[in-house]
Amino acid sequence: MRMPPQQFDTLIVGQGLAGSALAWHLIHAGQRVGVFDDGHKSASSAVAAGLVNPLAGMRFNRRPELNDWLAAADRWYATLAVAFGRPLFHHLPMLRLFRSLQQQRFHARRRQDPASRPLLDDGFSAEDCPEDISAPYGGFIQHRTGYVDMPLLLDVLRDWLQRRGALVEGEVDPARIGLHGGGVDANGLCATRLVFCDGARLRTNPWFSGLPLQPDKGEILDLEAGEWRPRHIINGAHWLLPMDNGEIRLGATHEHHEIDCLPTAAGKRQLLAGLLALRPRAAAPRVVRHQAGIRPASADRYPLIGRHRDHAPLWVFNGFGARGALTIPWYAERLSAHLQSASALPSEVDIRRFG
Repeated sequence: MRMPPQQFDTLIVGQGLAGSALAWHLIHAGQRVGVFDDGHKSASSAVAAGLVNPLAGMRFNRRPELNDWLAAADRWYATLAVAFGRPLFHHLPMLRLFRSLQQQRFHARRRQDPASRPLLDDGFSAEDCPEDISAPYGGFIQHRTGYVDMPLLLDVLRDWLQRRGALVEGEVDPARIGLHGGGVDANGLCATRLVFCDGARLRTNPWFSGLPLQPDKGEILDLEAGEWRPRHIINGAHWLLPMDNGEIRLGATHEHHEIDCLPTAAGKRQLLAGLLALRPRAAAPRVVRHQAGIRPASADRYPLIGRHRDHAPLWVFNGFGARGALTIPWYAERLSAHLQSASALPSEVDIRRFG
């Protein structure tokens, strides 16, 4: 007698940070969840630096949702640290380097904003830089920053999913997903809904091809730089991140045309030239690792979250770009609540904003 296919409440495609966070919240809410993953072959999270940077961009912009993002990130990463007995988020101040006189003016305006003032100090001159680097325009120290140990986080959550029988090894072809009776089936498994959390693969997904995904390839280097070890995350034309293992991570490039996960000689040259500009008299570092990934950004730099307009079982939770480590915990909470109790999705991320 043929057994019926296994029934889930929610199937998730992708065990990157987005898929893992959503699965965590749904499972703790009592849902039956299955997470498809191909071993992180296409997950940008697996090579991401996991930076948390509240004031992004050349103008140090503060998004109106920032307090919610920070509070949710603090909650979730602290919860994971307790659950797995090890820290996964590392608080570390960020040294923001001015790249022009105009940026000094942007900083002065941001200091006048009461909501932003606790996040940044008065600044320093080129002569008073607190790190042994070149900072011709000076800079400032930014607070509420740090980084997520992304490989470790994904590994411990992968093990957690496996122990619960919630991890399904293998790829999902969106074109072969079946819709029937108000539900969905994929790779022989049935569920009430399926959520695509598979990053840049969304651009070839026939169900959501109309969404304005703007993938952005980034390359990073892991370096050994002798005895020099910065005390801050350094953020200028490129960023430097001191890692727990003694290495320094250097990133990242931005490429909008050749969208693949292949490291390039040109990307390596660009990054090392950026390091040379920061430390022109230092000995050349040893390159330990050279990696590339694809950031799944959106046209308006807000995530893409919501239900397919014609097919109710199909959902998307994607488009987090370079801010995933900061924003995913909050929006995973919101989507989990929406799927359980139909509470409203935040309007800034609901895909209905694109009609």
